[in-house]
Amino acid sequence: MASNKDRLSLLLAWAVMASLVAGSSAGIYHIVGAAKGWRMAPNRTYYAEWARTRNISIGDKLMFLYRSGVYNIVEVPSRQLFEACSMRNITNRYQNGPTIIELTQPGQRYYFCGVGKHCEEGQKLAINVSAVPPPPPVDNPTDDPAADSAAMAGDAASCCLIMLLLASSLMLLM
Repeated sequence: MASNKDRLSLLLAWAVMASLVAGSSAGIYHIVGAAKGWRMAPNRTYYAEWARTRNISIGDKLMFLYRSGVYNIVEVPSRQLFEACSMRNITNRYQNGPTIIELTQPGQRYYFCGVGKHCEEGQKLAINVSAVPPPPPVDNPTDDPAADSAAMAGDAASCCLIMLLLASSLMLLM
């Protein structure tokens, strides 16, 4: 049986490879909570602040990095259930971390940790999934395919480096 470190390494390698092979049309991987991952929040607004800085759209993926048995993810269909941290009428439950959730429908999505009082302490995330991704930034428009390829290769290398650094730091925490 694979250890949590082995599963995390495999999942992160898969995510990096999938994003490199599929290209930009595959959406963006959003690592929920950034370097902290999905764990007890340092304050009750941590995940709301994280979500405010993201443009999330159909095709994107939420990557929840957490240890199985310590945390989980509960999805509920309404803000009312989300605010109350209610385990009634659960849409989805994920218990084996890390978890990647592909966003296939526009609209509001509500997630929280259903372990103990984690939700009440701020381990919860509400996002709005846009139907259309935001336009890419226009830094230096060019008709030069070689320049476009070099820029994409640089983006892919940066993504790979970030994922490897994140994987290394998470393995040290386990």
